[in-house]
Amino acid sequence: MKRYSLLLGFFLLHLISVALDAKSVGAKGDGIQDDAPYLNLAIARALLIGEDLFIPAGTYKCEQFGSPYNKILLMDQSGVKTIRIYGEAGTKITTSQPKGCLLYIFNKNLNVSIENIFFENTHGITLEQTNALQLLGTNENSIINFSVRNCRFEGFSTAISAQGVKGLFIYNNTFASPRGHDNAQDSSAPAVYIWLADNANGQCYNVKISNNVADGYTGSNVALTHTKRAMDGFVIAIAYGLEIISNETRNFSEEHLIIQPPKTFPASKDSTFIEGNKFFQAIPLGSMKNGAVLSSNYGIRVECNYLKIDNNIFNDFSTGILMLPFEVPGWTQHSVMISANKFYSAQKTFYHVREAIKVQGSDTNPATDITISGNAIQISGFIVKSSRSAISLYDCKNVLLENNRVTLQNLTLNGFTYTTFLKLRCLNVVAKNNNF
Repeated sequence: MKRYSLLLGFFLLHLISVALDAKSVGAKGDGIQDDAPYLNLAIARALLIGEDLFIPAGTYKCEQFGSPYNKILLMDQSGVKTIRIYGEAGTKITTSQPKGCLLYIFNKNLNVSIENIFFENTHGITLEQTNALQLLGTNENSIINFSVRNCRFEGFSTAISAQGVKGLFIYNNTFASPRGHDNAQDSSAPAVYIWLADNANGQCYNVKISNNVADGYTGSNVALTHTKRAMDGFVIAIAYGLEIISNETRNFSEEHLIIQPPKTFPASKDSTFIEGNKFFQAIPLGSMKNGAVLSSNYGIRVECNYLKIDNNIFNDFSTGILMLPFEVPGWTQHSVMISANKFYSAQKTFYHVREAIKVQGSDTNPATDITISGNAIQISGFIVKSSRSAISLYDCKNVLLENNRVTLQNLTLNGFTYTTFLKLRCLNVVAKNNNF
């Protein structure tokens, strides 16, 4: 019996994945040595032997590019399966490179996860986009079931960019920017933490972004930065099957979320769910853009279909939910539900509070099949700067407005009007049981 127990124990031990320690191949994590060559060696060896890679606590300075294309750490072997690259409390991988990518994931792999690592870039304003993680699959060699969890990203113009991924899970991470938009380019290029692409080389399918905290400015005084504003937003995405759930965002200068219509497969019926998020839309005091005080931003701008925006909270909004399909040539916005959200307007006098919900189609291509139900909108305590409405519909048809509540109080109209509901050039709008 004892012999069988020993054999069983040996068998079970053999089944348990043994992690390769990054320090065993020369990485020091002392913040002095350039650990890029050693971490690349560790990654290559772990993938070759099929073991997880453990990166112990320490500061791993990485400056040397591992490829001629401005990639520092490379995971580009094809056919990788079920690998974890993970750290522990105090594991930091840092660079100061003002261009390129810190960890580049290319070619076909399956069930790979990155966990418990602090990715940092300390560069100033750059002329190029910088990425912490760049996932580059293709239609023929997709990255399948890739997860990023319990990590911290700080100082990149984009933390995670992806294309050619089927199954991407971004859970429980922190995104921060100690210098705001100075961590990116001083240009109109989007400075966002997560960027999901759709092009001829690949698309993103079945993406779930949940329980993350994203802060567009974590410094002390944005007015002392060069760009004088926070990062633009949390997510810009085109994805086929997207869930953005239970995240908390704050201190962004533009749209917290931008969801764009599909390019490769415009007739796709894949759904997008934006649920249970908390958008803190207050703009950092002292923010400027184009020489003027920044006085407005958006919680969500979205032009995709089969869309549900449910049970989110928009705090200090200037605009909550914005849909402008008329700006997308040939695009028809349809099959949208906006339900059970709560909107609390900004009350600072310099804010330009516009709509809580705005949908604008075109006279030749109206937005259609829109349900707006059970939302609570509180508009209070600010100076009205142009005539607006809490819910505005332009060039829409087949709209149901039901059980919404809009409260207007303590507004300084300043010669303008602010109303609860506006519809222009709309057909078949049914409104019932609203408290307008």
